[in-house]
Amino acid sequence: MRCLLVLRLESFRFTHFRKRRGMGERVAFLLSGGSAIEWLRIQRNSMAAMQRYVIPYNSLEGSLRRLKRHQSAIESLSRPIQLITWNREDRRRTKQTICRAMSLPGGLYPCFRIEPGLFCSAPELVFLQMARLFDEERLLFLGFELCGRYGIANGKSFMRPCVCPPASVEAFLATCSGVHGRKRAVHVLSHVLCGAASPMESALAICLTIPRDAGGFGLPAPELNRSLPVEGEARRLWDTDSITPDLLWEEAKLAIEYDSDDEHTAAERITVDSMRRNVLEEMGYRVISVTNGIFSDPVQLERVASVVAKALGCDSVEAVDEEWMLRAAFVRRIRQMAMHPEVLCN
Repeated sequence: MRCLLVLRLESFRFTHFRKRRGMGERVAFLLSGGSAIEWLRIQRNSMAAMQRYVIPYNSLEGSLRRLKRHQSAIESLSRPIQLITWNREDRRRTKQTICRAMSLPGGLYPCFRIEPGLFCSAPELVFLQMARLFDEERLLFLGFELCGRYGIANGKSFMRPCVCPPASVEAFLATCSGVHGRKRAVHVLSHVLCGAASPMESALAICLTIPRDAGGFGLPAPELNRSLPVEGEARRLWDTDSITPDLLWEEAKLAIEYDSDDEHTAAERITVDSMRRNVLEEMGYRVISVTNGIFSDPVQLERVASVVAKALGCDSVEAVDEEWMLRAAFVRRIRQMAMHPEVLCN
């Protein structure tokens, strides 16, 4: 017997279903971990338009034989497929599947429906899952992605609506008291910013804002891709009513634009970037451009951070000796994650 009940869990509306085992009903496979990250990445539409469910723990399936029924839906995902299961006998690792148990206080797991009988863990659940497996740097980068405005397909990022704001993750974590990994997830989430439009934007924001004792520059958090209305004379320079600087400190009228190497051909990129800078400067903003070359050079990146710190009225960000080495290593690791985001799925 299937019972559908619409209920509200924090800020989300979910559909809850209950399945009785032993009475001929279907059970559910729930993608987790790296498999869930892979599936969430390739979705081009707004997650808000997808139907959310909360699945009871004792409905979660782990049988490889029955998983083959969903072969077409999971064909593009890397092996082994990662699942959450309730059956102790299914908690094992094979070449095809990894089945893990994860207990939540309410026994209900937020997810998206892929097809009948197959679901993907919702972003907030994925973040909590990976808090048990990732170090803080990888978890932080994952948080920026889950709360960002980009997906990844065929090694390239693309724009899409925000998947899951940090406030929604925070609300979910508040219901998970006592769950392994929750404390780490709450700590890391406090450094996650919403709205990054690419992995490199995430990496740049992380390096500039993470505290100095962790390897960052410790600057105040900017707004990422905030939409600004284009008004006055600037309207003559821009074709739309708004513009979204990559990183913005509104009170200081300061913006950073990350100039990607691969988004456009060279001529197109130079033209668009120049137009964006002209519009923002006409609107009264100081614009700093950061290229991949600057980001990859610790000396040049520190110079950029020093300019930002001075404009924001912050203390000097210059580092020497051990702090310099710590920062250079941290920035290198974060850039590597941006260049190879597939490491988050392993």
